[in-house]
Amino acid sequence: MSDKHLYDLYENEPLPEGEEAAPPYAHTMAVIRWAILGGLTIFALVMFLTAFGFAPWANAGSGAVQYHCPMHPTYISNQPGECPICGMTLVPIDSKSGDTKTIKDTAAAPSSHATEQPAEQPAEITKAKPGQYTCPMHPEVVSDKPGRCPICNMKLVQIKGDSTATEDPPPASSGDPMPGMDMSDKNETPSVMDEESNVPGLVEVTIEPERLQLIGLTTGKVEERAPESNLHLVGFIAPDETKLSNIHIRTSGWVSQLFVDQTGQFVKKGELLLSLYSQDLYQAEQDYLLAREGASQKSNDEALNDTRQQLLSAARQRLHLLGLPDDEISQLEKTSAPTPDLALRSPFSGFVMEKNVYSGQYVSADQNLFSIADLSKVYLIAEVYEQDISGVHIGQEADMRLTAFPGQIFRGKVGFIYPAISNPSRTLQIRLEFPNPDLRLRPGMYAEIDLAGGSGKILTAPADAIIDAGDMQYAFVMHDKIHFQPRLVKVGHQYDNWVEILSGLSAGDEVVTNANFLIDSESRLKAAIVGMNAGQATTHSGHTN
Repeated sequence: MSDKHLYDLYENEPLPEGEEAAPPYAHTMAVIRWAILGGLTIFALVMFLTAFGFAPWANAGSGAVQYHCPMHPTYISNQPGECPICGMTLVPIDSKSGDTKTIKDTAAAPSSHATEQPAEQPAEITKAKPGQYTCPMHPEVVSDKPGRCPICNMKLVQIKGDSTATEDPPPASSGDPMPGMDMSDKNETPSVMDEESNVPGLVEVTIEPERLQLIGLTTGKVEERAPESNLHLVGFIAPDETKLSNIHIRTSGWVSQLFVDQTGQFVKKGELLLSLYSQDLYQAEQDYLLAREGASQKSNDEALNDTRQQLLSAARQRLHLLGLPDDEISQLEKTSAPTPDLALRSPFSGFVMEKNVYSGQYVSADQNLFSIADLSKVYLIAEVYEQDISGVHIGQEADMRLTAFPGQIFRGKVGFIYPAISNPSRTLQIRLEFPNPDLRLRPGMYAEIDLAGGSGKILTAPADAIIDAGDMQYAFVMHDKIHFQPRLVKVGHQYDNWVEILSGLSAGDEVVTNANFLIDSESRLKAAIVGMNAGQATTHSGHTN
């Protein structure tokens, strides 16, 4: 065994090479770690004391006075003034008395204050007379002039002569959770409201001019106007069906010569299209010459003469049926020389839309050799949506614009309205007719059409005034600058910025075009309040009886 001393890690013996030096900045990093740990400990302690209200500094800034509305405690301001909701004067919050907690509790249950009853009631409250003004929250305040309540600073409400003015105004708990909001006359009964509004769930509301300015309300007039030419359609040009012809031969044979050999070629009326070699035609011409020779020989037998004339007429009629014209029959009579060649000519001037024949081809009577279209008048096929069908009629004038001729307008009219609607697109096809004397309009061209409107006037309203609730449409009509009445309406055609009114509005009515959804919300709120008051009145009447 070696005499060399072995170093044991578990014994506290100094290393042979001496103590190892500490890493650089080790002392500094230790100080930083302890500083961070101490800061986190202090922060946690501060948060704990603050959360449980033990912090001595929690009330250090309580010297700043805040204000809130007695009726709407959730509204808090740093300055005195009026509540923007009900107009009441803001009152200071007493932090020492715990009003802050009260505000939170009230916000969680906003109707709790409405059910509280005053500890003491005055022996007798002065009742306001018709024409006088009173405070909805303090009915003992009566004035002959409009103004504000000296107690709560709310606006005084005038007592109407046709209402129950001699009765005490109900307290806040009787169905008006927001008495400071001047939505309309508080003394109107539900029956009156039902008569003023024909829109379910809505009633007339009254809004002060100051609030109208804040919500940015705008209005527009209901007026009569001539319908604009805003029915814009698109379509494609097509040939005139009445001037489109398929060319057939009336007998079979071989094409000996083809004079029109290109599709799209323009041909004139009577122009030669092709020459056909036909044995049937040659045989018919020979039969005609023989019948003509026999008819020229007179006999004493009248019956024989009549038979020969009938054979001549039958032979001539057969030549007509084979397509031989009268002038060629006359030429045959002069020359007495039958020919197997049959000339096929164009029945009118137009363009060759189809060509199904070639030189030397054998053709028969059931083959379509050419399709020729006269484009002196063209059709335009357009599609109309279902909601626009009533605005289209036969003879209606139209302006057409084409990308091929920018800046030019072609005038035509509606010639036909197709009877069926297309199921996939839910559109109805119409056919417009346009003259084309210079043959510039070609089938297949894309075109845009503006249909002229009618000559009469229709009742219209701004499009922004109509509120579409799905099962009904309505608008708010303004009276006396502050009253807004909902009305059911029926609309017709819709244009860019206005709609046709079929019923519900009259010319001269002023309707709301902006902020109408805010008025709609107030109308629904008031309708709910009126319904609640009516229910309470019914319950009270039952207890009385």
